Amino acid sequence: MVIEVRNLKTYFFSEIGIIKAVDGVDFSLPPKKILALVGESGCGKSVTALSLVRLIPIPPGKIIDGEAWFCGVNLLALPEEQLRDFRGNKIGVVFQDPMSALNPVFKIGDQISEGIIRHGKIGKTQAKECVIDLLSQVGISSPQRVYESYPHQLSGGMRQRVLIAMAVSCQPRMLIADEPTTALDVTVQAHILRLLKDMQEKNNLAILFITHDFRVVAEIADDVAVMYAGKVIEYASVNELFNSPLHPYTQALMNSIPGISASETKNLKAIPGSVPNLLDLPSGCAFHSRCSRALSLCRSEDPPFFRSGSRSVKCWLYLKENMSAG
Repeated sequence: MVIEVRNLKTYFFSEIGIIKAVDGVDFSLPPKKILALVGESGCGKSVTALSLVRLIPIPPGKIIDGEAWFCGVNLLALPEEQLRDFRGNKIGVVFQDPMSALNPVFKIGDQISEGIIRHGKIGKTQAKECVIDLLSQVGISSPQRVYESYPHQLSGGMRQRVLIAMAVSCQPRMLIADEPTTALDVTVQAHILRLLKDMQEKNNLAILFITHDFRVVAEIADDVAVMYAGKVIEYASVNELFNSPLHPYTQALMNSIPGISASETKNLKAIPGSVPNLLDLPSGCAFHSRCSRALSLCRSEDPPFFRSGSRSVKCWLYLKENMSAG
């Protein structure tokens, strides 16, 4: 495995209480695979990803428990100085908003060169050659011009390509892509997804891809982890998930989006209610108040993970199936 995450817990401590943004998350990501982390806004996807490279603001945030084993090294136990050798070098990050991720007062070339010079220990002239080559690789037709440009002089799609070039500039083993296509139109979005897939295949990358868009999941992912209220509640391959989602929340998400193909039409169903307040989570399963299939047990006890073939689901509905299998 490139990374194995065990019992990750990241809380935010405020004057009005403790926000359990990530509460016992487990997943693994093998080499050359793409794992999609999906769920509604506020479910803990981005906090999970940022916790792996310890970019959570402290305070108010704090990683209170868990392990993140990256190629045999627990990232959560490393001193800050050692962790800096992993960020950007062995783990690249593509942030959701390129305008806030890029520094507006520095040229694009200087921003990409910084990581190459620091981690690659090469000079500015050689770094410039590397950056121009990278910009060409990510589909920028005028890399020399973009090298000398400032972020505000580029379109949203161009800025996202710059972030991808920056993220892979030091040939990392793993890439974290935090909703990299959210603010883009569908045509540019398709180009960015194809680019990420090409970069993954070319560089043998493992990618943790964060999104709330199941169309994107269908196009890019190998495996899927569905999150709700700070927990992973279903884990499956992308084919298994789309053919037969198990958790009522996953089923509800699938029923609330348009058909994956242009010819597919169906009546869309909204999920009642909203994601619970993480300051005041309900007892039992956090989804029970929105679930049409909730049992009495769901209201009082948080379910464990149950195995269903090659996949896992955190739902009491699979208790009898699990018991009969045992």
